[in-house]
Amino acid sequence: MSIREVELLYFGHGHASGTVLHRHPYYQLEYCIAGQLPGADAETPITLNAGDYWLIPPRKRHRFLKAGDGLDYISVKFVASGAFAGGTGHDPVCRYFLDRIRSVMDGETVFNAYSADGKCIIENCLAGFIARLDRLAGPAPKSNFETRLQVCVFDSGAAANVDYLAEKSGMTRAEFKYRFRQEIGHGRIKEYIDSVLLEMIERHLRYSGVSLNGIAEQLNFSSIYAFSRYFRHHRGMPPSEFRRRNREFRE
Repeated sequence: MSIREVELLYFGHGHASGTVLHRHPYYQLEYCIAGQLPGADAETPITLNAGDYWLIPPRKRHRFLKAGDGLDYISVKFVASGAFAGGTGHDPVCRYFLDRIRSVMDGETVFNAYSADGKCIIENCLAGFIARLDRLAGPAPKSNFETRLQVCVFDSGAAANVDYLAEKSGMTRAEFKYRFRQEIGHGRIKEYIDSVLLEMIERHLRYSGVSLNGIAEQLNFSSIYAFSRYFRHHRGMPPSEFRRRNREFRE
């Protein structure tokens, strides 16, 4: 599946005080952190509770209603390659990417949201969010086991292993391995972890300007050298070369 190219236009914490129906030429993403965010599109009332998101496509008429006390939400505006449907949701993988955006916005990481690296991280998380929406639009998974598994790998990065995933899933090692065979049905657990981790690395290298040191730190590698060895082992080239080749191809 190809990864969409994303360009960030605006981000910030919202302050809903009521608007008329309007539309604009870019995507708008609202993510409710606390309280309730009331709104509507041209046909349907919408209420976002904590953990809900609303993706509004370009030229889609929408409005926000006056909200009560205790509301906290983030608003992100961006353009992206291709077209995809909007709508509301509460998917945990989507929320993983949105929580990462919020953490950069709120200064909870070493990256300043207004720096070039901060912008790249937010754009990379938006690309991951959209890729997840593309997958959700396909055939429904048998259960949410794989969704929870992906979130665990996203959170732990290079530190992910069978024992960690079993603990996070509330299972013994044997129970987890049995459940993995039942739900995923192919390959070893280590191969699955590597596939998710490599997808995250490649998304960074293709579409973000974050330094190799920054990527290694975000994904919990012990050092830039460990990160480079890992990527070379799986892709046959250092991450810097992969980034250079893919940037040249896109240009």
